[in-house]
Amino acid sequence: MKFVLIANGLTNHGEHSYRLVHEVLGALNRRGIEGRAYAAMSLDPAIVGEGIAIPHFKHSLYDHIGTPPLTGFSAQIEQWRNGGSILSRPDEYLTWRFLNRSFCRDLNTLPADDTSSNRLLVITAICQNQISGLADFMRSRPRGSLPNVVCQLMFPPHWTPWETPAKYADRYYREALQKAAPLIGDKLFFTTENEPIAQIYLERYGIETKILPVPFARTRPPRLSQKTVRLGFFGYSKSEKGFHLLPDVADLCRSAGLDVEFDIQIQHSRWEPVTIAAEEKLRGMPNVRLIEGALNSDDYTAATDRADVILLPYDPVLFGMRGSGLFTESVAAGRPIIASSGTFAGESILRGEAQGETFRPHDAQQLFAAIERILPRLPEIVARAQAQAESFARRHDGDAYVDALLGLFNGAYGHPQEMENERR
Repeated sequence: MKFVLIANGLTNHGEHSYRLVHEVLGALNRRGIEGRAYAAMSLDPAIVGEGIAIPHFKHSLYDHIGTPPLTGFSAQIEQWRNGGSILSRPDEYLTWRFLNRSFCRDLNTLPADDTSSNRLLVITAICQNQISGLADFMRSRPRGSLPNVVCQLMFPPHWTPWETPAKYADRYYREALQKAAPLIGDKLFFTTENEPIAQIYLERYGIETKILPVPFARTRPPRLSQKTVRLGFFGYSKSEKGFHLLPDVADLCRSAGLDVEFDIQIQHSRWEPVTIAAEEKLRGMPNVRLIEGALNSDDYTAATDRADVILLPYDPVLFGMRGSGLFTESVAAGRPIIASSGTFAGESILRGEAQGETFRPHDAQQLFAAIERILPRLPEIVARAQAQAESFARRHDGDAYVDALLGLFNGAYGHPQEMENERR
């Protein structure tokens, strides 16, 4: 059996899917299982040169038709100066229709050998803008010629690439799942990263999923060798992830005399006015160190290794119970986190599965208060986090990912002995 990873969200080193593909292909190679990955056509040439993924998909998982909504004339002018259109807006229907058709066409143009019946296609993340295209691709071929397909439902149904909650996603998911119904459980399987997301799809669409732990490379645990505590915010800069809270939080910490400094990654496309304004404020703050742009794997690891505490101030409404690569990396490294209540990271702290502090409501004052609360207890929190790290990391590495995928098919196809031989 050959694994074929479909990572159409992968465009650069800064994407978590880069580390996912790297980890999974490594785990497959250690077992002697053949693996291949396909990414977006816009894949960074440096990654192409590494040979871990092949550019193929015309549109990324995060593409859309139109430009994200802007408010205010000055923001629209800024968008125009950066090459965008003033009048264009994202269109949910057109995005759904266009991206699904494109996804279907791209699946059909994969090498025939990679979509044959003895292949396992793993779509590392899928949403309403691909799932109908997948169903059309599978329905257009004889069942006996189809590969087995596993789709990771990474996002809640209301997610859109432009961060505004979807209006019609329920209809789109229902239509796609109805088309795919004869294949589900036979040739088509669904997974989620955690139980809360699994429950959403079960209650809303009657879709049973298995847990597929997302694998991410580990970083070194915090050492707390310096008096000043470093608070890290990494990943894409957007209000959904609480980026807009950071200037006020940094200002409150400085005014209170807290011995903390912020390492903040700046990575966005300058379409969200509140994010643009937050970046401008951060650039003038003495207790903030900015890290510019997407980072390659080594630079990302070096940056996160400097942090004593990771900030995950994600919006509990917009981000919801989605998993987070940064969360997984932090817990696997034994690093404390500060997270919003009502998110998966926040609930994990409350259940004792991660160590750190939570806050609510979702505002700068409460995030600042959480920082104040964690500082005097940080040594004991770090000790608990490090005690849990090794076990958590084993459950979230490339081998655990491959084990979970192989486990899906015990009884679904083949024989247990055949699966055991694959794992060896």
